[in-house]
Amino acid sequence: MLLKESLRQTGFILKQREAGFTLTVLFWIVLWNYLKNVVTFQGLDMSQMYEPVKLLTLSYNKTYYDADTVLLFTMLYPLLVPLAAGLSYAKEQQTKEEVFLTARLGKEHYMQTKLLSVFLATVLVFTLPFLVEILITCVSFPSDAHGDLTNLSIYSQEYAEMVHRYPACMVYMVSPVLYAVLGTFLFGICSGIMAAFTAAVSFCFSIKYRVLLFFPSFLLLNSTLYLNELFSTGSRQISWYEYLLLFNDNRKFCWYLPAAAAFLFLAVIGLYEIGKRQERYG
Repeated sequence: MLLKESLRQTGFILKQREAGFTLTVLFWIVLWNYLKNVVTFQGLDMSQMYEPVKLLTLSYNKTYYDADTVLLFTMLYPLLVPLAAGLSYAKEQQTKEEVFLTARLGKEHYMQTKLLSVFLATVLVFTLPFLVEILITCVSFPSDAHGDLTNLSIYSQEYAEMVHRYPACMVYMVSPVLYAVLGTFLFGICSGIMAAFTAAVSFCFSIKYRVLLFFPSFLLLNSTLYLNELFSTGSRQISWYEYLLLFNDNRKFCWYLPAAAAFLFLAVIGLYEIGKRQERYG
């Protein structure tokens, strides 16, 4: 019952203009990056060509050659991640749909399905464009190319050390494409947790202006940038994109991403427990 209703609500969320707008923006960014790659690397000899998956929008490695796409995406991401589905509960409060759904499903059941549907919808929106990009990039560029955008020799000690700083580097050594696919799903899951956190915040507060719900994720993500400037010694990074983007060779804390995901998950549970005890309708 919970899963069935969550899937129904997920489909409903995906038909809303907020999800459609977010998906369109992501596809435009992906298309822009793909076309730039095609124009830039057309006619290049395979011996000089870079590994296709390192040209992706989510590839941090591409910043060594061209940082425009990654910079644009990292600037928009804190605003896009709550937009696709995270505002849906507040929207249903304002349209009074919450009253009907609560009466039909029960308050706790409705809130549970809302959290799960927000998570699922956001995962889909933030994985589909990048999975499509992996597919068209692998089809368009030679799979035998193994160059790195740092222009280090793949046989050098520096390159070997760099690769070993990739999270789950053993997966990359087996298959760079598999590494990119799994990394994209991880990115989508983390986005889903962030969106569920936004929805859980709206459980506890009557939000007159939905634009205010952009602030929780925006502040959380951007605070890591400021904390990185204050406390990073240059050896270990704590900015959010260091952990969510693919092929990042900077030194990182291995516990950071699991701890951040666990913190957000517990925050969602806590906000849900607070919200289900409140009696308010709009």
